[in-house]
Amino acid sequence: MLKPVPLAPSSSAGYNSPVPPVSQTIRVTVLFFGRLKELTGHPEHSIEFTDAPTIEHLFALYAARHPELAKYRSSVVASRNQEFTAWDTPLRSGDEVAFLPPVSGG
Repeated sequence: MLKPVPLAPSSSAGYNSPVPPVSQTIRVTVLFFGRLKELTGHPEHSIEFTDAPTIEHLFALYAARHPELAKYRSSVVASRNQEFTAWDTPLRSGDEVAFLPPVSGG
């Protein structure tokens, strides 16, 4: 079993010095259409994460901020980078996510 190696204090880092992990920020653009735009108060928003969320997680964050959104979850369609996608799709930095409400008309 491997044991963690304690870091020795040093004034200069050598080539093989352990480096603490760097958390990567994921930034996505979120678009809201139709009634969803009215509920959130804006058609577009950017958000940053330090972990890799899914589209479902992203929608849940906005539903927590705007509780009326939760009523639409079962009928909303999501897209990532202009392609319809599943709710469990992981997000990557630079993605554009759109939430589209049901459409009616004649």
